[in-house]
Amino acid sequence: MKKIIIYSFLFISLGAGFSSCGKYEEGPNFTLLSKKARITNTWKFTAQTQNGIDVTPDPMSYSLTMTLKKDGTFDADYTIFSQSFTSSGSWAFSDDKEDLILSDATGVQISEILKLTKSELKVSNIQNGDEIVTTYTAQ
Repeated sequence: MKKIIIYSFLFISLGAGFSSCGKYEEGPNFTLLSKKARITNTWKFTAQTQNGIDVTPDPMSYSLTMTLKKDGTFDADYTIFSQSFTSSGSWAFSDDKEDLILSDATGVQISEILKLTKSELKVSNIQNGDEIVTTYTAQ
């Protein structure tokens, strides 16, 4: 009987632990990789919505590749209508790790993380009252 109570307690404890692992709205629900291990990657812009409507620019006129490094720095290369630009700065999580904070010479951008897997990053910003959701895939 004592073994049944112990195993029941362990099973309930593990179940509660697994159910509380999902931090982001769209997942993942469980992963063995830390948030830092998942976010440090080279990310390529793939899609964008504004208030739920697809507003992804034509890849021929806009591209963005951003590398988030383990040391807390980032580099970004982007092209707008055949003009190339670069940016660099620092990145960090908010204290609760629900937001991604990018800081460069132009200022600070805080984005709510909706999804963070090793292969996909989805963030949300509010701009002029509109929700902008941007999706990146790992390179």
